[in-house]
Amino acid sequence: MKREKGFSVFRPQSRRKPFAMNIPACDRLELREEQGKVTIPFEPNRNDKGCLFAGSLYSGAILAAYRSAERRFAERGLNGALVAKGAAVRYLKSVATDGTAVAAACGEPQLKPNGNHALTVTVEVRDAAGVPCAELQADMVLMKPRKSAV
Repeated sequence: MKREKGFSVFRPQSRRKPFAMNIPACDRLELREEQGKVTIPFEPNRNDKGCLFAGSLYSGAILAAYRSAERRFAERGLNGALVAKGAAVRYLKSVATDGTAVAAACGEPQLKPNGNHALTVTVEVRDAAGVPCAELQADMVLMKPRKSAV
């Protein structure tokens, strides 16, 4: 992704940098993208209760939503600035292992009257045993390319 005027601009996956290259917090959280999943490692994200910090779970889940939305928009030949319009997370149980966030469902892009495309992505975060521990639903918007001011 490339930063332009405060937005992360979608680029096809082949031209995309790893998370840590464009989202500094990912480096500190040690989030890893592997085979379409985002791994949230336990040790660097452990809280004072001995489980994964809720903010780390959310971060891994929203990044998985971004990646899923990127793939769907690319499959449809759409480009622009990708943003999360909103997201809601439900924490189902504490996670005392590494977590894995993966998109469980991704809708079809919907063209809006303003020329943007909207997409809903559902992400599950599972523990090492595969038990669902959190769910995130994100409303993603691919903003239409804007003409630059000259």
